[in-house]
Amino acid sequence: MTTHTTQHPFQPPQGGHAASRVADGRHAGGVATLSSPAARTGRPARGKTGQRGFTMIEVVAVLVIMAIIIAVATERFFDQTPAELGGITASVRSHLRYARTLSMNNDDIFGVQIISTTTYAIFRNGNTGTRVVLPGEPGTGIITLEAGATFTTGATIISFDAWGRPCSNAAGTTLRTANTTVTVSYLGQTENIVVVRNTGFLQ
Repeated sequence: MTTHTTQHPFQPPQGGHAASRVADGRHAGGVATLSSPAARTGRPARGKTGQRGFTMIEVVAVLVIMAIIIAVATERFFDQTPAELGGITASVRSHLRYARTLSMNNDDIFGVQIISTTTYAIFRNGNTGTRVVLPGEPGTGIITLEAGATFTTGATIISFDAWGRPCSNAAGTTLRTANTTVTVSYLGQTENIVVVRNTGFLQ
């Protein structure tokens, strides 16, 4: 007896094609997800509609603020008035110190006379008419402040005796009983030189 074996065509597993398509879809979706910018950066993708530029008002406001900052910084940078005033005051202070040193190291009385609001001189022998001529200064011995600088203390005589103490007369015999302040003004700013009584120390 011949046995016939019935051959059934190959049947894929249940849901084979559909499952394959579903699986392929999941795989493709997974690949697409992993390759997206959000997956690489860890942040949700941002559409182009979320980006915007500066408005005209914002740009103008920034430019105005920058202009104000630059103007203030430039003014402060180029304002040399305090430095120039300090140099003028330092020159007058050095001449007072020079007169005091000469009085302490010589038998003569030296001092400084403020002649006017812009001129002064170093004198010797207790006589304001006998002036010390410094190198680079005119032969008259009169020293002129730089243009724009003035004394605001008026005419003043500060002489020093043999101990360096400040006196109010040219002969150096009348000691000052209070500190003497010499004020120098330059372009609206002022600086003081204080001659301390009894010692002649300059501040």
